[in-house]
Amino acid sequence: MKIVDLLKPVVRASSRYQLRVLNELVQHKLDEVVVGLDNQSRLFHDKLEKVVAGVDNQARLLNDKLSILIDLQKAQIAAIDDLTAALAEPGRQLRSQDFVQEIQRLGIHPFILVGLGQNSTADRFIACTTQNDAPAFVHRLAALPRFADSLLLRGIERALQQEIYDAGDLLYRWTRGDGALAETVQVLKADVQGRYNYPVFAFDAGSAPSGQERADALLAMLETYARCDGNDALRFSLMEAAALALGRAFGARGNFRQALAAVDKGLAVKPYSIHLKAAKHTLLLKSEGKEVPPRLEKFAGEDNGYLRQFVCPLPFERFDIGPNGDVLVCCGHWLPTTIGNFMNQSVEDILNSPTALAIRQSVADGSYKYCNHLECGTMAQDALPRREELDRPRTRKAVAEKNYRLDGVDQLMFAFDQTCNLACPSCRTHVITEKVSQSLEKARAVEEKLLPLLPSVRTLHINPAGELFGSKPSRKLLEMINDERCPELRLDIISNGTLFSREEWNKFPGIHNKVRSVRISIDAACKETFEKLRRLGKYDVFLKNMRFLRELRLSGTLPQLKFSFTYQLDNFREMKAFVAFCDEMHADFAIFERLQNIAFTEDEYRRKAVHHPEHPLYAEFIEVIKDPVFRTKRVWHDFDYDGVDNLSREEARNRISSVEVAVNAPVAGAESTAAL
Repeated sequence: MKIVDLLKPVVRASSRYQLRVLNELVQHKLDEVVVGLDNQSRLFHDKLEKVVAGVDNQARLLNDKLSILIDLQKAQIAAIDDLTAALAEPGRQLRSQDFVQEIQRLGIHPFILVGLGQNSTADRFIACTTQNDAPAFVHRLAALPRFADSLLLRGIERALQQEIYDAGDLLYRWTRGDGALAETVQVLKADVQGRYNYPVFAFDAGSAPSGQERADALLAMLETYARCDGNDALRFSLMEAAALALGRAFGARGNFRQALAAVDKGLAVKPYSIHLKAAKHTLLLKSEGKEVPPRLEKFAGEDNGYLRQFVCPLPFERFDIGPNGDVLVCCGHWLPTTIGNFMNQSVEDILNSPTALAIRQSVADGSYKYCNHLECGTMAQDALPRREELDRPRTRKAVAEKNYRLDGVDQLMFAFDQTCNLACPSCRTHVITEKVSQSLEKARAVEEKLLPLLPSVRTLHINPAGELFGSKPSRKLLEMINDERCPELRLDIISNGTLFSREEWNKFPGIHNKVRSVRISIDAACKETFEKLRRLGKYDVFLKNMRFLRELRLSGTLPQLKFSFTYQLDNFREMKAFVAFCDEMHADFAIFERLQNIAFTEDEYRRKAVHHPEHPLYAEFIEVIKDPVFRTKRVWHDFDYDGVDNLSREEARNRISSVEVAVNAPVAGAESTAAL
């Protein structure tokens, strides 16, 4: 055996041993490497966590610093805005809490509280504690910078001054979104004691509601005033103005239900408001899809300017002295605003008072803002003269030059005494006889102030307030009239006829050739109705006197004889018979006028006012006045009812012209004057 062969097992064994040892060494080294790597991984992970934690801390610090920078930037922007606002003088936003704090400071919720938004050293609030403080409050409002740009607050100011039409117009324009000034009205949430119960106002306030929000805010104001109490006189005026504005605002959008609801809230406290009555009538017509007379369109939306083409001459010509001395320029039903008081002021001061000038301007500019648009007979008949048709030089000159001061009285209405022998339910609840002391005081005023006027007065109307033959001041005035003292004067007499006898007529010979017309109020066409509605009157005596007047008319001593009839529940079925009575008496005209609420409770008036659409007999009333007899030229009326035809404007104007010619002609004496 070779040595090589012998050594092979040894070599193999040694190689296996060495390989095992080497393998163990390698495995040991690998284990050491893995352990080292694990240790290094843990160290790296620990270091990584420390790095991440440091980054998180730095991120939080950076975020905090960034937030601080953002807050600083916002503060800088706000400061810049405030500086810009101060330079530009816009409003400053007022919060409800600002008003609450002011009310708490005052210790009372004022009747009116206005927050001022402009940045200034002045007080931030103006308060009107009660309605007694209104004059001083209005003065402060008017002195505010930019007050002339206001619509909302000027509307409030106008309402406090009793200029309701202007107030309603301004508030309506505010709801429409007009005006460059930010202002609003808010209703505060009442506290547990209910102290915050009046609306508050923000003037020049930085921001304001727009569109429908304004109408809603004004409606909230109206409803809040309706829930409040106290300060009734001016609170009711604010409600009247707001209701008028909302009737137009909602009416313009076709929301007639809401418009009528607002108007009714105003009428609840101001039932005699001439403007709210016109608004309700207009809105009812609109809601029923009926035609609205052009003069009334503005009460349910925009002013169409229809009346601007006409000028009523009466405010330039009339001087009506009422029972307490208040002076009007038209019938009190149609234009109830007084221009002064005959007992307390001179005629010159009354004639050209600020109110007198404002009324004349209103008929010249076409607003007719003091007039009863709904019930004025001249408006209802569409008989107002156009500017070019004015026939009196004084009136034409005043309108053309826009100078509304007058230098004399043209027509004098003497309604200075309510004394009357009758107690007609539509006029009074009892017989009125003035005290002797009062009559003497009025007689002195007549002699001192009225007598000097007579030579320049063209027409004297006497006495629509009572019965001239039962009134001492009226009789005194009739005694003073003669050709020597007042050669140009003509008389229009208004009487109930029960004392207008031949004997009474003969006691005043100075007026026999000066009477232009006689108007007798009857309200009936038969004995039973006459004695019911002309309470204390005797029909047989009345009828005898009317036959005497017929003699005067037929002889030409009276150029014009007319009879008037106030239609209502108790007499409307006699209206056609009344026209026949007028024909029998050779009257020139039969005059029909709707019942006014002078002496009734509201419930009594609604029961008697058959001309109101809601009356149960309204349909029958309409059928009565549809008769063709009411469209003849000798019948004058104030009908303005859907489905009832009237004279055309041209026919009405021709009738007025013919009347003016007839009544201003010289008295014919014993010669006959043909009826018109």
